[in-house]
Amino acid sequence: MKKFILMSVLYAVLILPSLAARERNAARGVKRAVALFVAYNFLYAFLVLSVWTQLED
Repeated sequence: MKKFILMSVLYAVLILPSLAARERNAARGVKRAVALFVAYNFLYAFLVLSVWTQLED
């Protein structure tokens, strides 16, 4: 699970911009990309602070 949490950063860097690039309007695509990255960062912080500390090596 720890490895998946760390690898999720790479997945986010590749997948989130590609999802936002599907927008026809460039300004809306940038807003969507920023919103997705903010949501991802909150999820990542939650996983690191709550789940990571409870997992064993």
